[in-house]
Amino acid sequence: MLVYNAGSTIDDTVLPEHVTEPNDLDRLINGTFRLFLTALPTSPTIVTIARSSEDDYTPLESVDQIQVDVLDQLRERLGPEIDIKLIYQDEEPQ
Repeated sequence: MLVYNAGSTIDDTVLPEHVTEPNDLDRLINGTFRLFLTALPTSPTIVTIARSSEDDYTPLESVDQIQVDVLDQLRERLGPEIDIKLIYQDEEPQ
């Protein structure tokens, strides 16, 4: 089952405007997220990543960098043989 349209709230307030600079994204993902993965007592069974670009939650210019860097960290922690399935809203699940 795929969930595509699930927001964090049902109110009509706008999200705050903030674009994280690429060097800060790098620091957060390749530093903080890496430490988080290392601290886990066991490897995760499943990881779901939501790009959230169409609803403007994640700035469009940051989405690809975040996805690539997070997947790189998961490969580094879990091994290159992890099964990654990229399914986007306008595609049918395979």
